[in-house]
Amino acid sequence: GTLGRGNHFVELQSDHDDRLWLMIHSGSRAMGQTITGHHLARSRPSATGLGFLEAATDEGAAYLSDQDWALQYAMQNRLVMARAVESILQTLFAASFDWSTLIHSHHNHVRRERHAAEQLWVHRKGALPASENEAGVIPGSMGTRSYHVEGRGVAAALRSSSHGAGRSRDRRHARQTISRCELRQQMQGVWFDQRQSDDLRDEAPAAYKDIGRVMRAQRKLTRITRELRPVLVYKGV
Repeated sequence: GTLGRGNHFVELQSDHDDRLWLMIHSGSRAMGQTITGHHLARSRPSATGLGFLEAATDEGAAYLSDQDWALQYAMQNRLVMARAVESILQTLFAASFDWSTLIHSHHNHVRRERHAAEQLWVHRKGALPASENEAGVIPGSMGTRSYHVEGRGVAAALRSSSHGAGRSRDRRHARQTISRCELRQQMQGVWFDQRQSDDLRDEAPAAYKDIGRVMRAQRKLTRITRELRPVLVYKGV
């Protein structure tokens, strides 16, 4: 149950009916990168300069098995953290989760899908699967709105959408241009550990694109089912 650094977070959010929601963003904790490096070293070069593995070979099957393992690891890792947060809320406030509302949403995976009457391997890197009525989560930034969504199944987009706001400034630029004071101003109304202000400048809301514009740009790909505002944000540094 480890969170990680960078844009990974544990966040308590409120909806329009003042219900409290938990959102966790964390992945396979470097295992995915290790798996990628291991299998890239065994890949074959192509005319594009990118390495590849044939899915029907032993090497391809090994990669797909390891990738599925990493996805399961990431899911279980998030569940451990969710149970830890639930335990804290039960102890302090006698509150518990409604686990029937759980949404799992991967945005880096390879999976077999049918598109335009063909069976294809679809690799989503920083993209959300958005088949018709498929539930998903699209975060903004640590100080802005996030969304629960359902996919619209748009074939031209390979039934996919953006998985978040995306950065408008890279980490180095953000640290050079955003001060601790500006971070605190941007985070007004949201609880976070202000002792970490200097380390969190590259995660300031101003370092990210306007999530409202992003959602409007992809309104044909997803429908919004719930809008959430941040109440408390925890990030590892």
